[in-house]
Amino acid sequence: MYKTFRQFWLQERSLLIVLIILSVHMFVILPMGQHSSFGKIISFVFYLFLLIAGMRYLALNRRLTLAIIVSAICIAFLSTRLFTDTLWTTIASDVLILMFCALLAWIVLSKTFSEGPITIYRIEGSIVGYLLMGLFFANLQYLIFHIEGIAAFKGLDDPDVKEFLYFSLTTLTTVGYGDITPAIPISRSIANVEALVGQLYPAILIARLVSMEISGRSSKT
Repeated sequence: MYKTFRQFWLQERSLLIVLIILSVHMFVILPMGQHSSFGKIISFVFYLFLLIAGMRYLALNRRLTLAIIVSAICIAFLSTRLFTDTLWTTIASDVLILMFCALLAWIVLSKTFSEGPITIYRIEGSIVGYLLMGLFFANLQYLIFHIEGIAAFKGLDDPDVKEFLYFSLTTLTTVGYGDITPAIPISRSIANVEALVGQLYPAILIARLVSMEISGRSSKT
């Protein structure tokens, strides 16, 4: 059973599972809010599934022992947030989530752009990378809010992570409705960086996938 499970995560189709878990977490669980105990528990459970899925990638590379440790610590801090909302536990868990999102994005994109033919699973891996960037910047702005306070943003009526996810995705896609706006230099700078990443990522991604596909076809002829 373990061997079969491990072989599954070695295959590209495992990227679909990560995409499903991440999508449910971002577009179903987080929008429910985390103020209530039920919302916190549901969010923790789905985040746990996402972390476990990511840890399977990390565990396949023995050189990434530190990343696995960070993921385990992240799970521990997320569990403490079920029972306490102290500032230091919130900030610590936010930092660990940022580290995990960055590590998971790196692992998934490395798998996506590795040598080999372009498949639908690699396209799904690129989508995972894009969504992880949105989640990363959402938690980064959430961290800025916890450090700087409500003055860091205008139009923020409900300082829950779902509001920052909404702001992050509208910034990443450069939709920019303007109902929530950064109000201090650091939050504005982060928003500018995210908007640039949101423009450059698809352009670079498409160019890279096209070049890999052309290279793969050339090698077959």
